[in-house]
Amino acid sequence: MYKILVVEERHTILSAVTEYLSMHDYDVYSSKSCSNALIKIPRIEPDLIAVSSNLEDMSGFDFCKIIKNDPDYRDILVLMVIAADSPIEENKAVYAGCDDFIAENFRGNLLLSKLRSLFRIKDLNNTLKNRYAELEEANKYLELQFRMATKVQRSIIKDIDMSFRDIKVITKYLPALAIGGDFFNVQILDNNRLGIIIGDVSGHGVPSSLLTIMLSQIFVSVCHAIDKPSALLRRMNEAFYSIFEGSDNDMYACVFYAIIDTRTNTITYSNAGETYPIIVDRTGAKADELELDGIPVGMIKQVNYTDKSLVYDEGDILFFHTDGLGDFYYKDNNDLFMEKLGAALMENVKMQEKIEDILEKTLGLFYEEKDRHRYKTDDVSVIICRL
Repeated sequence: MYKILVVEERHTILSAVTEYLSMHDYDVYSSKSCSNALIKIPRIEPDLIAVSSNLEDMSGFDFCKIIKNDPDYRDILVLMVIAADSPIEENKAVYAGCDDFIAENFRGNLLLSKLRSLFRIKDLNNTLKNRYAELEEANKYLELQFRMATKVQRSIIKDIDMSFRDIKVITKYLPALAIGGDFFNVQILDNNRLGIIIGDVSGHGVPSSLLTIMLSQIFVSVCHAIDKPSALLRRMNEAFYSIFEGSDNDMYACVFYAIIDTRTNTITYSNAGETYPIIVDRTGAKADELELDGIPVGMIKQVNYTDKSLVYDEGDILFFHTDGLGDFYYKDNNDLFMEKLGAALMENVKMQEKIEDILEKTLGLFYEEKDRHRYKTDDVSVIICRL
């Protein structure tokens, strides 16, 4: 039952309206002044206040302004009873912020119609508020889950700064969101070999992040027992594909895996659709892409990947990256991006002694932290090695 507070100083009108509304299943309270009504509101908690525009202690317009400006009362409906045929009072009622108004010579059916319309709107607003509160609660839960997923992913996919034999490796991870779809890892395979993997799962957010964790963990668990990069990519493909087999999901992962053998100074690698790494000779005179194509992981049940090898010289620079690095400036022209990237690496190898500086200078040409909002479409991961 809705509660209505009627504010009217004329006793006969107050009694008639109160009695009439009570007959129609409303819980009706009355007050002869605005000041008295303000005292009663906290106790009654009315759903609607019907107030006369002309009262001795305070005008109904000023009273309405008080109600609508109070955070505790502003949701109470206000129906202003104004003088008949008075455009001035109509304007005042609108300006005061009342929810509706009615001329004082109203008929009972018109009053009931006004009340039903106002309460219908109030019910809809309450429903919306409840739904909004439910959404807020759900969002808080999702935010908690999102933060937990971010912590888990970042505990597994960490930035790396390490040395092995005469090789120096550092990484940089710049997710488009707090949680990303890129992954990488570096593992010492034995006394002479180092394994480096980098990949990019399609999509963003929690689903992609879960798959990056899975692929990273597969790599860690099998890389020491598998000698060929192509064999490891096949193992990843089988595991990834088995998750979505028989479903309509179209997620996949681009992955590049390289094994560096310090005994023979060779890099053996295989590719599953990832962007080509670049190797720059130690003088900065030449830059070559590690060109090798392959089907992304998870697209087809059985895939045969191939291996390729090259010989490096001590001091050469090897640069891995995911495609997000070139997306903002060169999204539709990958050839131009790779040309620019190779030129930048050669120039920075000539000018910079530390690989940290080479990385930062090169990254600064294609990714600016101060404009990070521009890179919300894709993650960026890079790995740089001095061989």
